[in-house]
Amino acid sequence: MLGGFFKLPKVKQFHYRPRYFDERKEELDKRIAQIKSEMGITEDDPEGNKYFKGDYKTHIKGQMRGYFKQAKKQKRTSNVRLLIILLILLLLAWYIIYY
Repeated sequence: MLGGFFKLPKVKQFHYRPRYFDERKEELDKRIAQIKSEMGITEDDPEGNKYFKGDYKTHIKGQMRGYFKQAKKQKRTSNVRLLIILLILLLLAWYIIYY
């Protein structure tokens, strides 16, 4: 009777069969597709010109400026939010202490 009282239940098992996934290949395919779309390359190009279609100009400089501008704006809003929270907490502490 006491032997069954201290018996622990068996651990439930989980059978997981992972699918094959090559992360590097997926990233490479995404990058190739992005570059092809930037260059204007299509799979069914009738002229056989698979490298350039029209004028191609990189926009890396503009993208980096936009990224830094966005990061600066996020940092500024984060600082303002922090100051507002600190101000509210200080006012709440002042109210609790003096009233």
